Amino acid sequence: MNLVNKMIRAAKLDVQLYEEVEKDIGVTKEAFLVVLIGAICNGIGSVGMVGAKGIITGLISGIIGWLLWSAVIYLIGVKIFKHTSDMGELLRCLGFAYSPNVLSILGIIPGIGIIIRLIASIWTLVAVVIAARQALDCGTGRAILISVLGFIAFGIVFILFLRLSAL
Repeated sequence: MNLVNKMIRAAKLDVQLYEEVEKDIGVTKEAFLVVLIGAICNGIGSVGMVGAKGIITGLISGIIGWLLWSAVIYLIGVKIFKHTSDMGELLRCLGFAYSPNVLSILGIIPGIGIIIRLIASIWTLVAVVIAARQALDCGTGRAILISVLGFIAFGIVFILFLRLSAL
């Protein structure tokens, strides 16, 4: 199956896809590529708000955000709540959960771009909940809690990078 098909399945919140990538260490590079594609699209979509440097800011914050979000979910889910997973499983699952971020490229459209970026962000958050639930083998409520805490950490990083890009 090619990367685009996997990204579509991930964006459709296909639980089986997240189970597959959790177990397949061979798709770690693909998960990173999904994050890169989503981050570039997000950066392009933010050009109207922050200028051309939004592309670099989007790329950097996307990668750091993915790593940080995965690490926070790992720390909370595995170390505190004692669910079973490893960092690689979380990186792969969360990497594919970034698939809806591709829509962020439409953020460049005046008037509706911000709405599209908001929808893509919410969709990605929902995908991360599914990814965390599958990677941690926990219930949906616990996955929501863990993912939202991770999202807060991700949000802080994103805001810091936005501020840095304004310099």
